[in-house]
Amino acid sequence: MKLTPKPNEPTDQALITASIRGDKKSLEQLIKRYQDYIYNISLRLFIHPDDALDATQEVLIKVVTSLNTFKGNAQFSTWLYRIAVNHFLNSPKKKTERLIEENPKAYGGFNEEADDTISEAEVEEVRILCSTAMLMCLHREQRLIYIIGEIFGADHQLGADLFDTTPANFRVKLHRAKTDLLQYISGKCGLVNPKNPCRCNKKARVMIDRGLVDKNNMLFNASYQHRISEIVKLTKNEACDEIEFRMKELFASNPFQIKNELDKMLTDIVA
Repeated sequence: MKLTPKPNEPTDQALITASIRGDKKSLEQLIKRYQDYIYNISLRLFIHPDDALDATQEVLIKVVTSLNTFKGNAQFSTWLYRIAVNHFLNSPKKKTERLIEENPKAYGGFNEEADDTISEAEVEEVRILCSTAMLMCLHREQRLIYIIGEIFGADHQLGADLFDTTPANFRVKLHRAKTDLLQYISGKCGLVNPKNPCRCNKKARVMIDRGLVDKNNMLFNASYQHRISEIVKLTKNEACDEIEFRMKELFASNPFQIKNELDKMLTDIVA
């Protein structure tokens, strides 16, 4: 889960060695390979971009200030993502977590008819926001396991390393998260289960009226060139039924955001 270095670029280890010697450009180059993935994991975990940026900044600070403790016993990516996972699991509740805890129906409801005055861009904003918000039916560790193991496709060994467990136990936890999420979503979302009446164009007016979607300030249908399905290969195994695969497609079709703020944030951290 990192941007692939070009053939003529230095390895992670070369950048780590140079960074520990005080080369700030090497340090920036190293962290930039991972910062977008950290942010996109954080965004799906905490939903609101401001919270995701704050959490990402906190992780980057920990990585930069702890780099000299990296001993090379594991891959650098595993070491870095363990820092991210531990921080995400133990950080205080964020805005959207508190909102849904106080009002479980904050993102619920839809109109009987679609509003034709609402643009396709706004409807897509609703689809991305609503699908991400549905992850909140899982507790935080389950969400993070699902995001890393299913949406971003980490294998069971990497998942086990990140969550300090065995591959078999990670597999069980991921299966439980998928089952719980599917049970929730398949009873609500018409994109996953066509028997459900809810559709994004019927929900859009409700979300706009609640101030959750603003056509002049798109938070989710923005800041991207690729969708997750273009970054992570989408596969369907034999045990995956049609509804479960549609749920996987729902999340894979969401944007992989690239935030310019991250570059400035990293420059400030390294300075």
